[in-house]
Amino acid sequence: MDYGDVSSAVVAGVPRVTAVDGLERSRNGFGHRLSIGVVTDSPEPFTSDELDALLEAVWRALPWEPNTIKVVAGTSAAEGEEPVDLRAAAAELSPLGVTNAGQGGVSLTDMDARYGAWTGPE
Repeated sequence: MDYGDVSSAVVAGVPRVTAVDGLERSRNGFGHRLSIGVVTDSPEPFTSDELDALLEAVWRALPWEPNTIKVVAGTSAAEGEEPVDLRAAAAELSPLGVTNAGQGGVSLTDMDARYGAWTGPE
């Protein structure tokens, strides 16, 4: 599956993201969902600005249009991976539709209402 430059766009667009550790495309009945896992440098919850930058980076870099973007974040610690909460940040990003996914993760829809019509990367 072609994910274009999503990983590098996310790392460049959100300074606290150190790596993208999973990209997966799946059908969800309405189109295709992108699931993305990110590794951060801190267990602190994301701000709405950080999550907004991550979603916009994905929306602009992905070579196919997702109707849903599922994001799960975590940080590596000596005791193992610790989840990073995205739920409060997602709730502030209207008009995106938000549902909870995993430990602090979110699934989002209606990206075109926030970021404009999807167009392939240039």
